[in-house]
Amino acid sequence: MADVMAPIAPNQTPVAAICCMCAINIQPNPTNMCLQCLRTQVNIASGLSTRVTMHQCRGCLKYMGGSGGTGWSHYEAESRELMAVCLRKVAGLNRLRLVDAGWIWTEPHSKRLKLKLTVQQEVMNGAVLQEAVVVEFVVRNQQCPDCQASYTIGAWKAIVQVRQRVDHKRTFLHLEQLVLKHNAHAQALQIQGFADGMDFYFAERNQAARFTEFLETACPVRVKQSKKLVSQDDHSNVFNYKYTTIIEIVPVCKDDLVILPTKLAQNLGDIARLCLVLRVLNHLHLIDPLTGQTAEVSVEKYHKAGFEFRALLSASRLVEFMVLGSEPALAPTKTSAPARRSKRHRLAEVEVALMSDLGANDTRYRVFTHLGHILRAGDTVLGYLLATASLNSADADELETKTRAGLPDAVLVRKVYSNEGRIRPAWRLKKFEADEMEVVEAGNAEQEVRDLRDYRQQLEGDREMRRRVNMYKAGRPLPGGAEDTDHENAALGQKAAESKVKVERMTVVSAMAEGDGSTRLDERDRSTNEGLEEDVGEDDEEALRLDELLDDLELDDPDAPPDDHEAQVFVGDVSSTGIAGVSKDFAFTFQPKTKNDDRDGNHAKTKDEQEAEEIYKEL
Repeated sequence: MADVMAPIAPNQTPVAAICCMCAINIQPNPTNMCLQCLRTQVNIASGLSTRVTMHQCRGCLKYMGGSGGTGWSHYEAESRELMAVCLRKVAGLNRLRLVDAGWIWTEPHSKRLKLKLTVQQEVMNGAVLQEAVVVEFVVRNQQCPDCQASYTIGAWKAIVQVRQRVDHKRTFLHLEQLVLKHNAHAQALQIQGFADGMDFYFAERNQAARFTEFLETACPVRVKQSKKLVSQDDHSNVFNYKYTTIIEIVPVCKDDLVILPTKLAQNLGDIARLCLVLRVLNHLHLIDPLTGQTAEVSVEKYHKAGFEFRALLSASRLVEFMVLGSEPALAPTKTSAPARRSKRHRLAEVEVALMSDLGANDTRYRVFTHLGHILRAGDTVLGYLLATASLNSADADELETKTRAGLPDAVLVRKVYSNEGRIRPAWRLKKFEADEMEVVEAGNAEQEVRDLRDYRQQLEGDREMRRRVNMYKAGRPLPGGAEDTDHENAALGQKAAESKVKVERMTVVSAMAEGDGSTRLDERDRSTNEGLEEDVGEDDEEALRLDELLDDLELDDPDAPPDDHEAQVFVGDVSSTGIAGVSKDFAFTFQPKTKNDDRDGNHAKTKDEQEAEEIYKEL
């Protein structure tokens, strides 16, 4: 509704006046006309466009109009930023004074946006006329340049090829989680998966360079770059290239058993040549499982002449052991420079037996391990059995003949926390969507399942590794077939099931201890087994806890109306919208969508909206 406003002096009694057009009694105003006659003479919204076209990309849902009016940007529905883009497209608004602007609710699938604008303009004899105008924005589909390039073959300008020459894909499973957590693939046009790596396509060379920098901080890599001339213009001296970046990941993975070259072992603080890969970051973190000494190998040091080494045994050769007893041990001291040792791990002497040998024979092995802080009698641990392993390596033969102690009978790698067939981990990982990654060369399906199982076990047994990825809660059946969607109850059920498994294994250990003299444990191990039942419920620092899992937040149904508490009021500066000739301070008001909805979901118009619609029809 239009209003005519004129200042009234204080303590002045308004006197009735007569309209100069229709001669009805009105309150005095500078125009001497009533509201109906003023509408016939002046229309401040005559030059204001009330129907505007907006372009939105159907693929990425970006709106055209950002970055100076020509770029594409993503805006939330009925947000302040989207309102600013809409106001820039309203022609004729720069000659009016904008008092208020607010969204009018529309169906999400209607492809319509409506704004209610309250504008003012000075008219005859200094009078200010105010009107409410409804501007409708029609959303049209138009592909943005990025989506056009993603659907065009050969539109990429740079490609990053990531490769690792190993017989598994656990490294790329971990790399996928790192990329998803940091959203490093947001600018990639396409992702292709191969049996030995992945390819990432980018529209610009600088985008590929940023992604390469991310990979250099995530894993130990060696980078090679090349370019290919596509076209050239000799007159303007313009050359178009396609750039290729080849990233080769070091062929050494977590839990691999390696033998270091002699010179490299001496340079790393005189560490033992037989080491275990504890962690793979941008450096290789090694640990001596017999002494607890640690070392780091950088990419430059690894690729130095004569220093390259490969895995003697990989995770596919891991076997299950049962811990029969454990005793703390002291690390040996060196007369040379003090060794760098891990503060998290504790050295212990444990007695283990193969899970496959339980009930078949009494073969057991007594070895030193760095897992003394988490191993208890009755636990299941994965390790390498070197006593009967066939090692096709000249370094292994040299190490066994030249050292006094030779190779140990077994090397323990990590503790097993979940027992398949009884309990299923109550967590899950996200993966690339089907439209994000295209599998060009698929590997063995059974091998992929084993790699995923091994990777999940690595996450469950390494707290530092879990900190670098996002793990989400997932409902799963409890032992006994009971369904439970509450994660806390599920964790309690999982803990109780693990305790039951430990008690059963304790019975096996006790039965072996009560056999004949050749199978009898000493008093130290017997006391450990007697205290097992008390330690069953204790959690070690590497075990997966419920508070480490994230809630899998999912977006609501876009067609469903929001709740009442979603109404928001934003107060801002009009100068940020880029509109000239408008008042400096005003409020953006967002009304709740469901406030005026009836039971059928139809929107009931308020009095102001009805008046605005009447004015719109008259205009």
